[in-house]
Amino acid sequence: MVKELKMDCDLAIEYVMNNVKIGDRLELSYNRVFTPGEVLNIDNSIYNGKKGAKVLIHILEEILTSSVEVDLEEIKDDLIEVHHIPKNNGDEIILIIDKCDIK
Repeated sequence: MVKELKMDCDLAIEYVMNNVKIGDRLELSYNRVFTPGEVLNIDNSIYNGKKGAKVLIHILEEILTSSVEVDLEEIKDDLIEVHHIPKNNGDEIILIIDKCDIK
């Protein structure tokens, strides 16, 4: 089953930080980048006085096998869509980013 949710970028980041677990599949679409893979770590520490929302993803592609760390707070203005497929539950959640208020 696939659920589509429309939300702004801040709510999407909040969703990822609260619902995505290590081992889940996460596909991020931002700017002109597509990052599909398995979540290796999630970090919401404070960096230089700013809240971080870092996700370490092992890229699941045939040509490229690597890991990449994406700070969702840094790319939130460019975030377009997030696909979340939990490891223990086959339901796919698609977050469609409706807007991101630039401050």
